[in-house]
Amino acid sequence: MGAEDPEHPTNSPATAIVHIPSKGGLTQLPLPNTTCPHNNARSGTSFAIRVTIATLILLWTLFNINVLTSPFKQTHPIGSVDDPSAAGYLRGVSTKGMKWALPAPNHQLQGTYHDGEGTEIREKGIKSSLIPPKSAEKIFLDIPSNDSVAAALKRYTGYAHPAGSGYDYASALTLKNDWEKELGLRVSGPLEFIYDAGSPESQARVRNGMDKLGVWIDTYYPVMNTPVYAAATLLTDPPFHAKLREDIVDGDSDSELRDEVPVFHGLSVSGDVKGNFVYVGYGRKQDFDLLKQRGVDINDKIVLAKYGGCFRGLKVKAAQEAGAIGIIIFTDPGDDGEITEENGYEVYPNGPARQPSSVQRGSVQFISKYPGDPSTPGEPAYKNASRLEGGNQPSIPSIPMAYEDIIPFLKALEGKGIHASDLGPDWVGGLGHHGVDYYVGPSDVDLHLVNEVNTRIMPIWNTMAVIPGHITDEVIILGNHRDAWVLGGSDPNSGTASQFEVIRGLGTLLRKGWKPLRTIILASWDAEEYGLIGSTEWAEDFGDWLQTNTAVYLNMDSSASGSNFHASASPSLALLVKSAAEEVESSSSPSKTVFDTRFEAGNWEQFNMKKLGNHVGMGDSLSEKKGSGIGALGSGSDYTPFLQRYGIASSDLGYKSGPKDAVYHYHSIYDSFTWQKKFGDVEFHRHTDAAKVIGLILLRLADGLILPLNTTQYTRDLEYYLEKVQNISKIDLETSEIDFEPLADAIKAAQTASGKLDKRRHKALKKLHKLMRKLEHGKSGIVKTMLRGCGWTAGGKEVEYNLQTWEEGPKEGIFPFPHPKLPFPFPTPRKYREINSILKEIRIINKKLQNFECGFLSEDGLKDREWYKHKGTAPGLWLGYGATTFPALTEAITIDHSSKLAQKEVDELAKMINRIAKHLAA
Repeated sequence: MGAEDPEHPTNSPATAIVHIPSKGGLTQLPLPNTTCPHNNARSGTSFAIRVTIATLILLWTLFNINVLTSPFKQTHPIGSVDDPSAAGYLRGVSTKGMKWALPAPNHQLQGTYHDGEGTEIREKGIKSSLIPPKSAEKIFLDIPSNDSVAAALKRYTGYAHPAGSGYDYASALTLKNDWEKELGLRVSGPLEFIYDAGSPESQARVRNGMDKLGVWIDTYYPVMNTPVYAAATLLTDPPFHAKLREDIVDGDSDSELRDEVPVFHGLSVSGDVKGNFVYVGYGRKQDFDLLKQRGVDINDKIVLAKYGGCFRGLKVKAAQEAGAIGIIIFTDPGDDGEITEENGYEVYPNGPARQPSSVQRGSVQFISKYPGDPSTPGEPAYKNASRLEGGNQPSIPSIPMAYEDIIPFLKALEGKGIHASDLGPDWVGGLGHHGVDYYVGPSDVDLHLVNEVNTRIMPIWNTMAVIPGHITDEVIILGNHRDAWVLGGSDPNSGTASQFEVIRGLGTLLRKGWKPLRTIILASWDAEEYGLIGSTEWAEDFGDWLQTNTAVYLNMDSSASGSNFHASASPSLALLVKSAAEEVESSSSPSKTVFDTRFEAGNWEQFNMKKLGNHVGMGDSLSEKKGSGIGALGSGSDYTPFLQRYGIASSDLGYKSGPKDAVYHYHSIYDSFTWQKKFGDVEFHRHTDAAKVIGLILLRLADGLILPLNTTQYTRDLEYYLEKVQNISKIDLETSEIDFEPLADAIKAAQTASGKLDKRRHKALKKLHKLMRKLEHGKSGIVKTMLRGCGWTAGGKEVEYNLQTWEEGPKEGIFPFPHPKLPFPFPTPRKYREINSILKEIRIINKKLQNFECGFLSEDGLKDREWYKHKGTAPGLWLGYGATTFPALTEAITIDHSSKLAQKEVDELAKMINRIAKHLAA
């Protein structure tokens, strides 16, 4: 290589200096030697740098004027909650697992909160909280406390508040304000947000107001009654006058309120009758049939019946159909389990045995015909509603009585007619300790029975609340009734207090920025005690809306009346309920879960088997024995209209009394805060545990991407229902030749279709998970750098971390597949379309799950009680409380004794279940 020319220096890589002549200017610089390879490389690098800088500047500019926004800082094209597609899912998944930011000036993140009127406010500069479902559960479970629930129970049981009374109205207002405070709303005045049912305001609040957090009261106008006067006199010489009044007892100051609600039967009729009397055992339909077989004449007699065995209203119905002119229903200590005076226990309040003067009030409506307002079956009880006469009320007078009052009447029957033991061991009660020997009679002296009631249209008040979710047509409802026959220490206000703890937990989550995936409705029903009136009227009012927009109804009546945890549910909810109860540790029994305490105070079935042999009464425990451990739903509480008329999957749970528990004084003045504090739930552990369990169920339903409804468990339970009815048919010779094969085949088809749906939802979740895992892969380093430089990936690392906490919950509570975690994507328009497609598939799956229960509804309803539409389960025609599975088929065998009718029901059920299978498979 020759010497360097000073006028034309060589462009060597080692040389970075350009010599500029002393004369001339920049225009006189020598041109680069473009033929030199070193110059070409430098030129390419320089060009790339210039393009990169220009691109970054352009992207930065577009980003800052909102032309181009990070996917983590934008409203997605499908993000409107009004979009009936997968929009709610997208927005919900975003907020559950990523920092979801909406466009705002200067690109400040927006967060949401609710103002005092319940309007959702998005405000710049406030970061949205990341509360994935598992985090929400942990936050929630730390909230319910024994002290808080005890204070709530004390507050709600300080006065008698039967439905329609002034104190009932006061309790509705109390809950309205309590809920407003806990949900972060302005505490409203006593005249605010109170609507007449059927008014534009009431209708709009449900049909068009689900997007606004709020609390309100709906007022309905059913027919009810209040006591005026009652008397029962044994016309001996001298006559015996039953006291019909509970005692004020030392050690229970609450008992001073005994006369706030005199002893009577709700929806009983006035009457003044006199005649001989007969003891009829439990007063069930089969008891009257047995007496007829044995030649005992009931016509023109007054009958004495024990509580228990079936709903009290059906005792009155059976009595009047048998020809009786009146009925007294009394409490017998023989049904109190092991805790009796006879076994050496002191009576309340000094001990756990029954107070001798305690009386069970209660409704005598014919609930298995239809619940709700007797004058407006199938229609809401508006103020100006058209009314029916009679409805489902009795035609003969009835009164309740304490065991201390009934003793003279039973003794007057001694030696007359059939000895009770000749009719079966369950005919003999527990008053032998008091010198009673049970005989049927009839008596040779008269009984004078008087019942006077004031029957009229009365207002009732449902307190309601809504917590808006991202998905508005898969609503979850949590309900408890508020009205009590007197103070309601357990029934219902233990449940009211537990519900309050749930609301405290939800309020805490709301204050942290949480929003449920699905809308939640909270309900405090009124007039449940008269016959499920508040819930039934509301459901009849919004039945069309419910069937379209509601996924699940959760009920809690009494949360704590004993030590045994008990739950009943639609089979699709059974495993979810079970798994939640298995995850909450029992506060009263630390080494156990709540689910483990089902027989903490003994097993009633075993107790009755030991006491009575095979005479253990009627009920449906088959699914508990062979399935999930969760029972079937009959009636007796507010889930009835939701499940059995509108086909909404439902559940009911709480702690019930066991045979070793202190006697629970049901519907008595002694069902009080004092009883709870002395014997019921002394430290209020069970109140709190019940709140945790139902709150956990609520959160998993409200926040689960796929509804945790298990149709496969349901189809398995259908096998148990079939097995039971087949066994019944074998006993009845007239129906032993029924062909059950079409029904068995249909159930198998439903099981197959449900299994395929399980795989379909597992596949959808897996596909979503796989898509999201790919989103950060495959990008070149420079693209990532460029995007990161302009803020495109802002929040991405948070997304990656926080989404690992999204889990669908325990697999046994949903379906038998592992649950993939659900991270949210770093999307492109194409990825948006893919995500939207998967979420639409998930929505389709959820709608199949939501509508599954509706498949059991019959337009014609059940025979002779058309109000009930569900052919999978219903209250037994002569049970009231207890569940009868495959009710139309079962009662065609047990009541109609008709093989023709039974075969017709088999074929109709088979068609119904085949339609369900096709719907699942479509």
